[in-house]
Amino acid sequence: MRITKAIEYARIFKQGTHSHGKFWQIISTPSENKNSSLGLAISKKIHKRAVDRNLFKRIAREAFRLNQDNLKGVNIVVMTKNYTKVDNRILATDLQSLFYKVSQ
Repeated sequence: MRITKAIEYARIFKQGTHSHGKFWQIISTPSENKNSSLGLAISKKIHKRAVDRNLFKRIAREAFRLNQDNLKGVNIVVMTKNYTKVDNRILATDLQSLFYKVSQ
């Protein structure tokens, strides 16, 4: 359920559709199979500390896990935007709204 290969990331970045939220940006493409996959591209340029990058990864994985039933047959790469300190629930809600937008 994870996107791990550089070829897969390159295909999604090239052919995918972009969706933007307040704190997140996602790129999605239809999947070849029925299952959905998640890839994470959390930039060191935006979030210098590993603690911050890991926090975003945990939030993204949990939001994906909770919405996996609604996301059938979609490959998604999640990226963050620069932000000021925000509550984790607000970050998760913003990402879930983007997942909802992609599933339509």
